[in-house]
Order: sequence, then structure tokens, then C-alpha cells
Amino acid sequence: MLYGRRAETDRIDHLLAEARDGRSGALVVRGRAGIGKSALLDHAARKASSAGMRTLRGVGIESETELAFAALHLLLRSGIDRLDRLPVPQADALRGALGLAASAATDRFLVGLGALTLLSELAGDGPLLCLVDDAQWLDRSSADALLFAARRLEAEGVALILSIRDGSLGFRPTGLPEMRLGGLGPADAAALLGETTGTLAPHVRDRVLAESEGNPLALIELPAALTPEQRAGHIDPLAYHLGPLPLTSRMQEAFQAQIHALPEPARTLLLVAAAESTGDLTVILAAARRLGVGADAVEPGERAGLIRVDGELSFRHPLIRAAAYQSAPFTRRVAAHRALAAALAGAADGGRHVDARAWHLAAACTDPDEAVAAELEHAAERARRRSGHAATTAAYQRAAQLTPDPRERVRRLISSAEAAMDAGQLLRSRALADRAALLTDDPREQAKLAGVRAAVEFEQGSPRVAHGILMSAAAPIAATDPEMAASMLAEAVRDAWFAGAPELAGQAVDRLHALELPAGHPLHPVVSALTGLAALLAGDSARGLVHIHAALADALRSQPAGPGERLIIASMAFMVGDDETSLDLAAGLADDCRAQGMIGWLPHALQNLASSQLYLGRFQDAKASATEAVRIAEDTGQHHRVDHLQGVLAWLAAVRGDERACEQLTSRVRAHAIDHGNVSSLAWAVWAQGLLALGQGRAQAALDHLETGITGTVRHQLSTTLFAPDLVEAAVRCEQPERAGAPLARFDEWATATGQPWARAVALRCRALTAARDEEAESHYVQAVGLHLNGGRPFEEARTRLLFGEWLRRNRRKADARIHLRQALDMFERAGADPWATRARAELRATGEVAGDVRAVGVAGLLTPQELQIVRLAARGATNRDIGAQLFLSPRTVGYHLHKAFPKLGVASRTELGRLDLGDPALGTRHRDG
Repeated sequence: MLYGRRAETDRIDHLLAEARDGRSGALVVRGRAGIGKSALLDHAARKASSAGMRTLRGVGIESETELAFAALHLLLRSGIDRLDRLPVPQADALRGALGLAASAATDRFLVGLGALTLLSELAGDGPLLCLVDDAQWLDRSSADALLFAARRLEAEGVALILSIRDGSLGFRPTGLPEMRLGGLGPADAAALLGETTGTLAPHVRDRVLAESEGNPLALIELPAALTPEQRAGHIDPLAYHLGPLPLTSRMQEAFQAQIHALPEPARTLLLVAAAESTGDLTVILAAARRLGVGADAVEPGERAGLIRVDGELSFRHPLIRAAAYQSAPFTRRVAAHRALAAALAGAADGGRHVDARAWHLAAACTDPDEAVAAELEHAAERARRRSGHAATTAAYQRAAQLTPDPRERVRRLISSAEAAMDAGQLLRSRALADRAALLTDDPREQAKLAGVRAAVEFEQGSPRVAHGILMSAAAPIAATDPEMAASMLAEAVRDAWFAGAPELAGQAVDRLHALELPAGHPLHPVVSALTGLAALLAGDSARGLVHIHAALADALRSQPAGPGERLIIASMAFMVGDDETSLDLAAGLADDCRAQGMIGWLPHALQNLASSQLYLGRFQDAKASATEAVRIAEDTGQHHRVDHLQGVLAWLAAVRGDERACEQLTSRVRAHAIDHGNVSSLAWAVWAQGLLALGQGRAQAALDHLETGITGTVRHQLSTTLFAPDLVEAAVRCEQPERAGAPLARFDEWATATGQPWARAVALRCRALTAARDEEAESHYVQAVGLHLNGGRPFEEARTRLLFGEWLRRNRRKADARIHLRQALDMFERAGADPWATRARAELRATGEVAGDVRAVGVAGLLTPQELQIVRLAARGATNRDIGAQLFLSPRTVGYHLHKAFPKLGVASRTELGRLDLGDPALGTRHRDG
């Protein structure tokens, strides 16, 4: 019976009921040691069993926190017979992670996607309950995979419950709902104490109630540790530490007292079991025999209720395991680990047992030992191949500690630091790099370590600082390893771009040219592109775009295969205003990232894709891409990506006139990006706020916002290409055209250098706004409209037509004005640009034409961004499993969204989707001048 937990059990029961109805959910149960977390998980298991639900159960084990995917293997092992039903990349990643097959290195989050799909597959037989106890001790690889899956549970019929001890520094399940457990109330505590203990003297009973603080485990175990004399009150209970010790320490001492009461062989067996951690009875007994202890030593601990044996050996509570291990002298702990290593040598299966043996050998080392260090390095490489980067980090770090040779120690520390970066453990990575840097004066090793420290600084600190680290470390290796120096200097240019620092970019580019790479070297196009980037950042658009055009042409001819190189090409296309090429490149890379499981690269690809879709007026697609990318970037710890993408989403909210969403998003960008000097992301936030104000008719507020991107602390070259036209319009509307002069000149130079018709059209629109004479203004508008007919950036075309229509109406040419205002209104309505549509509609009324307030949103406009992605893929014939693999959803969740989308679209089956126009409404058929 559970005392005092009615509200908690009701919440769990509701979660299980939701799962039985086909809806998924996760819950984190948090509280102190002994507070009843495991009891609530047991309650969930009983309720699930009585309802016919399948239950998977796992546990985090403190001594296994460095073994890659140990906890995930424990949780999913009963479902591995279903792996063949998963998409091949996911199945291969899971097999490799769980040690079922050799595997090449894969994206670590692909394992999480495989776990999600496997859970969905298992739930296909009926609702599924997953329980994970002591999640604070999950190995990092398992924790990442489970959290990735838990955040995507939606319509599979899966209930996931995890328990976490308060105060732990391990697994942090951000984004999942939590339920915190407190102590039992006085009446419930007294009832539990009366049920579970024999007679206690009244003052002893009161003392136990007071000291237990309502902790159920303390109410059970503290009395059990008292002697008969103490229970009767003849000896002060303080003699057994019911005094000022922390409650957890008192409970652990209570368990230690019970362990010390056992015979010596039983204590030895408990020590071996605590050190072994997995409960493998065969291994535990084999190791115990090496210490002179037979299988009959199991019985005393079992009889005392400290352990359970049911195929495996398990401790009744984690504090018992801790007590059994920590109460043993150091020499006996070392002996236990040696015995376990010897036992595992015979049981080694080429996978998990080999890694465990290496760690037991390391635990038994008291001095440096190259043989053991080499074993750990092999374990690290096995973990790397399984995408267990956190385990790789730990194994290399411990191997370095055991390495006698100083140079080998540095090499292993560098490998550990690099693996920590891959695992997203940025602070640990920097600490390891700093430690290794003190042990070497080799320039190349120092350069590697500088690369790690710069990457950490870029993500958590300042791009300016990262730039300085790279520049300093590249100089000593420029002559001996120019390729490595070039790679570091290229990163330094990138950091300068994010910092909005043209002088820093110029320094790095000058150093790149000084390397004098030989003709035909594959880095030449990159150097050319970076030279152009630095010129752009310095405000020299003409020179910058010459270099970038040339680099883009070279890159498109060579068609590099690496994701990094392909991202650079897509970015170059954006910089020259070639949105179609940028879209094609980004979409192709995103598709390849999905197909090959390159989840870490996907937010980068989707960021470029969302920007290209935005520029091409495909606002719904852009929102879907950016929303998906934010979700993945948050999972993968790519904070700068999150900033930039939230800026894109803020811009889309501004176009819609959604002031609340725009302000929330820009506030988030500012909160992180300002502290980290991420000026390029701040530029998007500034643009979004200025565009929102301009669309609402608040021209002065728009001008003030946008000018901060030209002259303020967030000044960046992006201001020239992103929002200079908006600043020009705001300045003219405020009757302050002098504030538009310099921004317009810079934009005009950039537009000319791009060679893009749409860019020249926007420049001409700005010239029309600032023209002194009507004839000049009309000429600019007419040329601009003509150039827009060549395509590109339809939202800009709509704005040009709106402004031209307004100018024509003010000049009493109402019939001519209506032509352009109708087209502008149609385009704004299709795009969902409500403030702009309202303005166009008002202008039409002023010409004498009443425009209906009916939005041409199109079929796709009826769906959420995620539904739109799913429906489009389904219309192309993709199965739910295919769609789930591409969008990182379970197949059952895909089916759920299709079920919701069909009524909105007025269809009853997938076959009917092919008859619908699912294109973005902003790209629908538009009227053209006759």
C-alpha cells in the first residue's frame, strides 16, 4: 500500500489511460533518495499489468555511467527481435549501439530516432509502458537517445516514466513534465511506521518520525537498524546516528549496519555484486569464486532482504549497493574489480563484456599501466563507432590518467576533448583541452587543442574570443602544416562573420593568402569565398561578390560531397541573391541528411532551406523548416543555430502581424545572442522587429529599430542585404529621407553586384521612394515592376506593386493603381501577410474598388507546418514509416497527423491527396499585367 500518494498515483493512472487510448506521454518523477520514486514506478507497473499493457523496464546504474548505451540496452533488450522492421539506417544504428553488430560511426541522435521507432513498433501490439529508475545514473549516450525519443512521443500509445534523484548532476530531462515528491504527512508517516516496524518505545517512535522527515525508506530502515535495547528505549537511539547526519547518510549507515551483520562470505559476494553492477549472476559467482566465496553466500543477503535473485541479482535499493561497495576497504574493492576482470576475460563476447573488463582493470589500477590504458583506448574506439561519444570521452580520459608516456597521455587527452565536443559536453571538453595544453609544447597538438577551445568558445562564449584563439594557434603551424592552418583560419573568418567584425575577418583572410597554397589546391575556392565574405563584411559589395561569384561557379562545377562544403556553397548562393540555387542546394543536403542519418548537420541545412523558402515567398514551408530545425538544434545543443532560426521565425511572425510571437522570439534571440556576441543572429531579430512595426504603420519605431543594425551595437553587413530597403521606406514615411541615403547607396551597390533582377528591382523601388520628381519616381517604379517579372522574392514584388499603386492613387490615376493593388493584395493574402493585405485593401477602397476580406490561403494554408510536411510526403507516395524516418517522428504519430489533416482537406484517403494543390499559397498562380 502507498501512503499519502493519491494525487501522484492519479497522475500516473491518467498517463496510462492516455496510452491505452493511443496517446503518448512522458513523466519525470523527482525526489530525494528513499522518497518513494521506485514505489510509484512499481505502482505503474502493477496498473499496466492489470490492464494488459506490456512493460519495459530499465535502470541507471552508477558504475555503468561510462559504458555507452548500457541503460538503453537494458530497456530495449526484449524488443530487439523487431529491429528488422525499422528503416535500415535506424536499425543499423541501434544494432551498433546495443552491441549486436559492428557498426560504422553514425550520428549519435540517429540511435534516439531508432529507439523512438522501435517503441512505436512495440506499441503496435498494444499500449506500452517504459519505466526507467535512477535516471540520474544513465550513461550519457542512453540519456541522449531516450530524451530525443521522449520529446517526440505523440500518438504511439507509449507511456514513459523516469525517476531522478534530487541533487544529481547527471541526466537533465529538460522539456519533459515533472512530478516532485515530498515527504509524507504526519498521519501517513505514522501509519507507515506502524505497519512496517515492530513495537517501539513512544519516545523512540517520535524520534524516528522526526528524523525521517516523512521519507518512506527512512521510516522503514532506520528502525530496522536499531538494536532491541534501542527499540525499547533502554539505549539512546543517538548511539546509532539518529543525529545531525544528512538523512541519506543515515539511511546508508543503516544499510551498512545490516551488511556488517552478515557473514564475511556474504559481505564479499555483495561487494562483488555492487562492483559488477549489471546483475549478471554467472559473472558475479565466477568472480566470487576467485575470492574464495561459493554460491551459498547469496542466501544470507537474500534472507536479510538486501538483494533479490530472479535470474539476475539485484539490490533492493541503490543505497544498499552504495553501502556494500563504499563500506568495504580500498584493498578489497581493488580485489573485487580484479576478480571481475578475470571472470569477464572468459565471458568476453567482443562487445559489452570487453568494455566492462577494461573498466574493471582500470578500477583495479593503483599506478600507470600502459596495457590497461591501451585496453581503455580500444573501448573508447568501440564506443565511438557506436556513436557513444560520452563513453568515448570517459574511456580516453581514464586511459590518459593511466598512461606512463607523456606524449601518449597528451594524445589521449586530445582524443577525449574532441569526443566530449561530439557528445555536446562543452565544459568538459574545454577542461580536458586546458589540461592537455599544460602538458605539451608541440605546435600541432596545441593547434588541435585550440580548435577545441575555440569551438567551445563559439558555442558558449564569444565569436571574437574564438577568433583570437584560432589566429594565435594557426601561426606556429603555418609553415609545417599549411592545410591545418588554413582550416583554422577559415573557421576564424566564420567567427568574425558571426561577430560582425570586418577587421578580424580581414586579418584572417590576409593570413590565408600568406600561406600561398599551391595552384589547384582544393582549398582555393574556399579561400576565394572567404575573401569575398571579408570584403562584404567590410562593406565592399562589388569586390566581395566578384570573389563569391567565382567561388560559387567553381564549387558548383566540382560538386563537393561533404555536408560542410555543401553548406558553404548554399550560403554563397544566398550572398549573391541566387535564392533558387540556394534552395536547391539546401533541399538536397537536407534530404541527404535525413537519408543518411546526419542529424547533427540537419539544422544547418534546414536553416539555409528556411531562409531560401522565406525569400522565395514560401512562408509556410519556411516556418515548417525552421520549426523543425529549432527542435533538433535544441536537442543537439546548437545554440547559435537556435538563435538564427528563431530570428527567421520572428520575421515570419512579423509578416503575419503576430506581434506576440514576434516579440517572444526576438526576446529569446536577444537574451542569448547579445551575451555571446552573435551579431548575425541579432540582425534577424532587429529586422523582424522593424518589419513588424513597418507593417503596423509605426514608421518611426521601424526606423529606430532598423537603424540599430546599421549604426548600433548589432551592426552587421547583413543589414545591407536584409533590411536596408525597409529602412529606406520607414525613413521616407517619417519624412526623413536623409536617413535613407547611406543605406540605399550600400544596397544599390550590392544589388548591382549580384546581377539578380529582383535585387535591382528593389533598389529601383527605393530610388522611386526617394525621388525628388514624379517623372523620376514613375520611371523607377515601371522599371522595378518589369524586373520583378523575371521572378525572385515575390513578397518584394508585392511590396513594390503596393507602393507603386499608392503612388498612382495619390497622383489621381486610380484605374492604373487598381491593377497593381489587386495583384499586391492577392499576393499578400496568399502569403498570410495580414498587415500588408489590410493596407492594400484600404488602398483599393480609396480607388473606389471594394475588395472582399477573403483570404486566398490555398489548401496548404489549412494545415499546421508539421501536417503540411507530412501530407506532402504522403501525396508523393511515401509510407508512414518513410515519412517518420525523414521527419524524425514515429510512424504512428505520422498516421495521427494524417488522420487530423484529412478532414481539413476534405479527403478520405491518401490516394485523394494527389488531386490537391499542396504548393505554398504564396507561389500560387498570380495575375500579370496584360
